[in-house]
Amino acid sequence: MVLPDTEAASAVAAGQDTAECRVLPHPGGRPWIIGAWPADEEPLTVQAGPVALAVFGTVGTDHHRLLRLAERIRDPYDALTLAREPAGCFHLVASVRGTVLARGSLSGLRRLYLAEHDGTPLLADRADTLAGLTDRTPSLDRLALRLAHPLPHPLDALPLWPDITPVPPHHAAVLTPGRPARTLAHWQPPAPDRPPAEAAAALGHALRRAVDARTRTGGVVAADLSGGLDSTPLCFLAARGPAELLTVTLGSTDPHHDDAAWAERAARHLPGRRLLLAPDDLPAMFADVGTAGPQGDEPLPWTRTRARDEAVARRLAAHGARLRLSGEGGDEVLQALPSYLRLLTVHQPATALRHLRGHRARLRWGLSAALRALADTRPYHAWLAHTSDRLTRTAPPTTQLLGWGPEPRLAPWITPQAADLLRERLRAVAPADAVPLAPEHAQHQTLHMVRHSAAAMRQLIEATAAVGTPYTVPFLDDQVLDACLAAEPAQRGTPFAYKPLLTAAVAQDVPDELLRRTGKGDFSPDAHQGLARHRPELAALAEDSALARAGLVDPDALRRACLGLYPPGTPYAALDATLACEHWLRAHEAAHTAF
Repeated sequence: MVLPDTEAASAVAAGQDTAECRVLPHPGGRPWIIGAWPADEEPLTVQAGPVALAVFGTVGTDHHRLLRLAERIRDPYDALTLAREPAGCFHLVASVRGTVLARGSLSGLRRLYLAEHDGTPLLADRADTLAGLTDRTPSLDRLALRLAHPLPHPLDALPLWPDITPVPPHHAAVLTPGRPARTLAHWQPPAPDRPPAEAAAALGHALRRAVDARTRTGGVVAADLSGGLDSTPLCFLAARGPAELLTVTLGSTDPHHDDAAWAERAARHLPGRRLLLAPDDLPAMFADVGTAGPQGDEPLPWTRTRARDEAVARRLAAHGARLRLSGEGGDEVLQALPSYLRLLTVHQPATALRHLRGHRARLRWGLSAALRALADTRPYHAWLAHTSDRLTRTAPPTTQLLGWGPEPRLAPWITPQAADLLRERLRAVAPADAVPLAPEHAQHQTLHMVRHSAAAMRQLIEATAAVGTPYTVPFLDDQVLDACLAAEPAQRGTPFAYKPLLTAAVAQDVPDELLRRTGKGDFSPDAHQGLARHRPELAALAEDSALARAGLVDPDALRRACLGLYPPGTPYAALDATLACEHWLRAHEAAHTAF
């Protein structure tokens, strides 16, 4: 929690039980940051006269260089400019002559929230921290929104406590004595006009710095080696650093799955140890689904793999690994969805036409359906309101990738009451709030997917850190995201090559034979088998569902989906969302949290 430099804030701090917390002071001595963090995750802190900086997270700098940055700061806003220099993913908090400025990461992996307590503005990296301090209660209506998939912006950013305000990831929060707290934008998506060679060089530089920020302190660093184009380059970049590399490969129950073969090829070129985990070595998908487990400040969407992720975290910790490099986020930042054709049609119509043919062949679009989708010029707020009448329809057509993105849908076991609630919230979003994350459709979709991925990883990092080795995700670093968004959309979105921006970026680091892969492994068979194996647990959960007691889920429909034929056209992500909300609600009911 971050406090302003005031006597009132000092009184707030004095009223807290900080026996197990650390307190960092403002340059003048008042409490500045209160928190609990492990000894091996000490923040990087410096002070230069009236300026103090604290960095929490992964950062590619050291005390000496951060001190040099602090000495260059003359006003709080200088910190925003200087924060762009170090690589990594971190919170930056600055105290400059009585004014506090704080920012997280662009992906939303490092988040900030604002609330007031007795008139004193406070910041925290978790919404439930502020809720506990200010005696706020979570909203069942807000939780019900999380049953939709995918939940569109801006509803996806709402905390589960209504009186707590999220700081947008591209904003910084400012606490000035005697003034209300405010936020200001410090970033906007770059124009997607960087030529291919320049874009690849920029991404390569950003990725090397991102991985170096994680390996620079040595020790043992684990890295997923699936053989895919996201994880494999990270392994080779990690091998360049001072850390000992431990690669980990997870097997699949699908005998036709080709991840293992590609991982084996890559392993021949890599140093360090290797950990091979067969399907029988790990919990199946949907294992322990009847147990809520510890919960963060929002539901963990990836419930079906949580038991497996935690088991791997324990294994890696036993091997001495301090971090687990993941390729998560690669799909989101490296590939532009087909809506980039809108911009391409204006500047390169011949190329746009050729790419449209490629996407039609790949996704089996009819020409008229594709052209109708491209001709849809509705602004974002109108699109958002339109989705409210389509929540219970069948799965949206993939031609929606040519617009603002897939419309949200509700699973067939969600009650009309929950559907009405979401419908009202979609219609109630004011046009002034329904502003897309970027003016271009493709950039908006990328940022929305990135923030969805970061929200899930934020919870999963916390869950794995609690039992063993935590995840870390270089593809969600600010500099990597910025480099990808700046690339020409035809390079990121082409249907004629697989992730060409990445293969060009790491060509000097990864053997050419490993960059020829044109797809990725599908773990759907593992999900099917896991669902079949754990049907009794799922059925028991439906029998005693907290969501059903709240009127949000039809327990009979949920039981039928779990015990019989899974509803066609309903993605597993919809079941994930339901299980995540169920676990979160159960945990808070057990803690006697009122709603």
